[in-house]
Amino acid sequence: MKHSFFRVQWILFHAIIAITFLSCAQAEQTPSQEIRSIFEGTLKIHGDIDLSTDYSGFEVLVARDMQGEPDTLGYATSDTTGYFSMEVTAPQRGVYSLVISRIGQIQASGQIAIAHGDSAFMVASFPLRGQNIRIRSQENASLHAYQNIRVQHEKALVELVQSEDYDDQNVLRQIVQTTMILWNLQQTFPNTMGSELASAEAIIIGEGWQDSVTVDRMRQLPGSNPRYSEAARSARRSESRLNGQTATLVFLDELSERADTELQRAEIASERVISHMDSMEFDLALVHAQMMQAKYIDLQWSTWAERTVYEIQNLLPGMDAPNFTVVDIKGNRIGLEDFSGKYVILEFYQPQDDVFQRELPGRNDLVVTLGEKIEIVSISMQPDTLVNEAFFEERDIVGHHVYVGGDISQIYNINLLPTRYLIDPEGRLINKYIGGAMAAIYEYMIDLVN
Repeated sequence: MKHSFFRVQWILFHAIIAITFLSCAQAEQTPSQEIRSIFEGTLKIHGDIDLSTDYSGFEVLVARDMQGEPDTLGYATSDTTGYFSMEVTAPQRGVYSLVISRIGQIQASGQIAIAHGDSAFMVASFPLRGQNIRIRSQENASLHAYQNIRVQHEKALVELVQSEDYDDQNVLRQIVQTTMILWNLQQTFPNTMGSELASAEAIIIGEGWQDSVTVDRMRQLPGSNPRYSEAARSARRSESRLNGQTATLVFLDELSERADTELQRAEIASERVISHMDSMEFDLALVHAQMMQAKYIDLQWSTWAERTVYEIQNLLPGMDAPNFTVVDIKGNRIGLEDFSGKYVILEFYQPQDDVFQRELPGRNDLVVTLGEKIEIVSISMQPDTLVNEAFFEERDIVGHHVYVGGDISQIYNINLLPTRYLIDPEGRLINKYIGGAMAAIYEYMIDLVN
């Protein structure tokens, strides 16, 4: 039951973030041409709100967010009949923001799928009275279908968790049904964004539940799919479970050859490094990370490779934990050598992080249970002292607290929060934990000490 619950949480997490791939793709991919499409429609006001038949003055804006500022891709105003028409010019195919306003008041906002040659049409009466904006076009119908499948899947999983029928078999049945619907969406809406999202997600959420199907579908996914690399990550893990390390490396070679872009090949190369690390082949992981660092110097993955090289050389389990000296909030200078003979949890966090806050009771319980056998050194990565002070005003948190990470966060290669290192009484690294892992640390420590 516990196994099934956490796997469901992982599935829900992927479903929530799936739609965000388009904005990421826009930031990372270089467009080969401008995307042009037509967007038109008729906007009116309900007769019980305004008896006049003048529907002019509706402003319709299609834009993308550029560091908090809108970049206009298309704009039109309605005539007296409420009709508007515009040409939308976008840097690449994607989902963009749609805002409808009148007399300086926003009437509605949402999203619109923009693809080259697509013609979209919208009819709406205001106020919407709880209705969603519906945009008619092949691309937008595909996107709506994909989103609806996601919503229904999430709802079914939540209902299953809350029911007496909750077990692995029933979850698997739901997964199989949803992935089949997602995968088949490409037959109903071929070559659309919604079907591309759906086919990749069928691979992603199927991992761990139907591994052979996941691998087979990945072999059919074209390199042009914007979520190709994300799907490849899931399929790599499925192949590893099915056939082991040697087959996985061959599979990654196959995926790299089918990739469309250098960015995709870099992302798949990172999976090779991770695969070697998962198999404890650290020498090979180091070699391939160094190759990535040199080969993809113009991509963000070069930085990832650099950090991975550092991790392999300095922060693997069994290595001596890097020493540090910090000043805690009481003004005391503390270093790793001060805790010789004790287990140490070195944690890096943001005070406002919900995950960290939820884990505080378990964290404090561990110290109470183990007493002098363990010390916790907490490094806040929040640079605002006032935020840190406000956080501690309302909480009694055991351990040694440092407000600014500074050099220690670089020494321990921190780029995700929360991150915790567990260090043994001889000062050697036991393990690294990223995200909500306090329960795993608690269980490990209780078993170890007892």
